[in-house]
Amino acid sequence: MYLYDWCCELTTSWLPVCVILLLALQDSSQERVEGFTRGKVILTCRYNAMPTEEVTIFWRYKDDRNVYNIVSGKSDLTDQHRQFRDRTRIFPEEWAKGNFSLLLTDLKDSDSGSYSCFIPRMNIRHQVELSVQEKPTPEVGSKSSSMSIKGQNLILFLVLLLSPDLHFL
Repeated sequence: MYLYDWCCELTTSWLPVCVILLLALQDSSQERVEGFTRGKVILTCRYNAMPTEEVTIFWRYKDDRNVYNIVSGKSDLTDQHRQFRDRTRIFPEEWAKGNFSLLLTDLKDSDSGSYSCFIPRMNIRHQVELSVQEKPTPEVGSKSSSMSIKGQNLILFLVLLLSPDLHFL
């Protein structure tokens, strides 16, 4: 019997205690993830003490956009928001380990924001804050100038070494 069921069977005099207890036990953790435009990230969602055969998980963006649903142990993308079409993947082979993480590909600036993984049966909500940024480009000028200096030094060394008129003491 789950704690929720037990609390619901109690008389109304215990109701305030049960509400406080349920709120205290609810997992509402949050993590931060950074990604780059056109890249990919994994948004984690783990819960180890859960049977996976009839699992139901809801991934949401900003609490209202449907990112991915797992309903009764099966993927359900019928109501997936168009923003995430063909860019999400989950790992059913990991469900037995309690891993319900989501892979989000082809990142866009508009993907930045709060994602939540909600497990209704356990009343667990895990939040992930995603920040998508442009991938920094390496500074080409500084690297190429140091390479040209090295090349010039090598040429000077070879000229001095191969010059027949120079004698080293």
